[in-house]
Amino acid sequence: MTLRKKLKDPRFQLSAGLIFLGIASLAKWFLQPASGLSEDWTDSVVGLLYGISIGLMLIGIWRNSRHGRHSR
Repeated sequence: MTLRKKLKDPRFQLSAGLIFLGIASLAKWFLQPASGLSEDWTDSVVGLLYGISIGLMLIGIWRNSRHGRHSR
């Protein structure tokens, strides 16, 4: 299966969204206290990761519901 077809699969999008959610949670734990980076930079990176995860999961849910209607 090519990457283009895989990206259109709703189950893959939901899985990728959950992976990004886990990465964002871990980044919040590890980037802020231990790094010498400013709080603004780490907050923006964590926010971007949360945004990507929420977006992927919403698109996956939406496509999964549309896929279910068309298969009947």
